[in-house]
Amino acid sequence: MSDRRIKVLFFIPALVPGGAERVTTTLLRNLSREKFDVSLAVVNQQDSVFSDELPPDVPVIDLGIPRLRYALLKIVRHIWRERPDIVFSTIDYFNVTLGATRQFWPRRTRFVARPTILFSAALERNDRARFWRALTKFALVNTDLFVFQSSAMEQDYRKSLDWHEGAGVVIPNPLDFSFVRERASCQDDGPAYDPDAFNLVAAGRLEDQKGFDLAIGAMALVRSRNVRLTILGEGSLRARLERQIQELRLQDRVRLIGYRHNPYPSYAQADGFLLSSRFEGFPNVVLESLSCGTPVIATPVAGLSSILQDIPQCEIVPGYTAPLLADSIDRFAERGRQRVDSRAVGRFDARQVVLKYEELFESLVTPPATVARRWSLAR
Repeated sequence: MSDRRIKVLFFIPALVPGGAERVTTTLLRNLSREKFDVSLAVVNQQDSVFSDELPPDVPVIDLGIPRLRYALLKIVRHIWRERPDIVFSTIDYFNVTLGATRQFWPRRTRFVARPTILFSAALERNDRARFWRALTKFALVNTDLFVFQSSAMEQDYRKSLDWHEGAGVVIPNPLDFSFVRERASCQDDGPAYDPDAFNLVAAGRLEDQKGFDLAIGAMALVRSRNVRLTILGEGSLRARLERQIQELRLQDRVRLIGYRHNPYPSYAQADGFLLSSRFEGFPNVVLESLSCGTPVIATPVAGLSSILQDIPQCEIVPGYTAPLLADSIDRFAERGRQRVDSRAVGRFDARQVVLKYEELFESLVTPPATVARRWSLAR
């Protein structure tokens, strides 16, 4: 290949709070500028909150379209205008949207899609599961490479779609240690925990997937009344969760404090991070909490067991019910305040993970036969 930089266009619906958006900003901050010419296209910047985390040398194009269904033509026009070597997308429904338009792109442009959720769980909660499965399979044909966050996630994706021929590679989430630690040190952003209590923190969108109803139910069952839970985030279930807290008379032990642009002091100052999700692709918040030295209690979502089972301060819940979660919280709290050596998640350091992305992107501008052979051997 020539010495010119590889042009990579990152596409995302919006820079709203979420793990996929955090991964996008981490990649944009850390990709080599000597090798890559990177830019970001956002369907609509109106509700974006991560703009301040983007490096100043990355061009950000706001397509300014309120609904994705009206964005298809503008997306294709922008890809033709930029003529990138690679288009990279990391939101499941947006991956499908881009895959559906792929046949109208420049022929040399490659498409890399990074799924973010466990596909079988998403199908179970989709009222139009058969339609969504068919549409996703259609998009598969037009995708050059899938990047999965764990082997369990890839296996689930292939089994759910009966898809065995397409190219896929497992690359874990990148964790920008220096960025997280710098922001974790901002004491003014802390949550004002009760110093006499055992403080747990949880974070995420207030939606069914995150299982905060299970977490609140578990708090009503824990034996120790000294445990407190602080939940960071906003979402459509806030009113329902507030009612649950009131009905269980947990107002003095569970609180919803809304979205925090800088959640890291909340992680760092807590005695433990609680992940109650019903399903995940791979929860970035777990890595972020561990990098702050905070141990984790987590439901057994995809990809986590290989990490947490090697960290004795952490607790993996054996299922997805409030009683099981309560038992795990009790065991966790009985051990008292502990800290995790951040080196336990050193293999997720952005510098190491981004090197894998750089190798991937470089491979995609070589002849297709070489690409297919290289990634089939790497899987």
